Amino acid sequence: MEKKQPITIQEFLNKVEENESKKIKVTHIEIPELGLVEFVRPREGVLLDYLDDTVKAIDITTEKTFEEEEKNEEDFETLEMEEKSKVILKMQKENSKVDMKLLVKASEKLVYRCCPIMQSKEVRNRFKLISPYEIPTQILGMNAVNDLAQKLSGIFDGIKTQEKVNEAIKN
Repeated sequence: MEKKQPITIQEFLNKVEENESKKIKVTHIEIPELGLVEFVRPREGVLLDYLDDTVKAIDITTEKTFEEEEKNEEDFETLEMEEKSKVILKMQKENSKVDMKLLVKASEKLVYRCCPIMQSKEVRNRFKLISPYEIPTQILGMNAVNDLAQKLSGIFDGIKTQEKVNEAIKN
């Protein structure tokens, strides 16, 4: 059995560079009534904050109930174990509750942090009466901001980032 050798520093750096080069750094998204807008990949922490806040904003609970099919006791006792389990029906119902304020705030922050145009001094001066993170909603509306944030998260691998973190936590 052949033992594997640990990688060298140079091999490690080459792999890091290769992985980094595969990431999308800049994307352009067509926004109705505005045109093609440039968005820049945020730091991983910004994506994680967005995903974390999104999870907090959407509360999904699962309710499980068990119902027994109508059978008299004699019939039930003569059934094989496998058939008995089929008699008990499992019902599962999912309930979700969305905190729209938290969801919009998370989306606003991600969109703002990814959009250099919205961060420009001219745009900030135009909207100086509101928080910079509120600029995307002021310009696009809350539904468009939520949709755009989801799109940016997908483009910049936000879901993959969350899955990697979850996997690292499990291990």
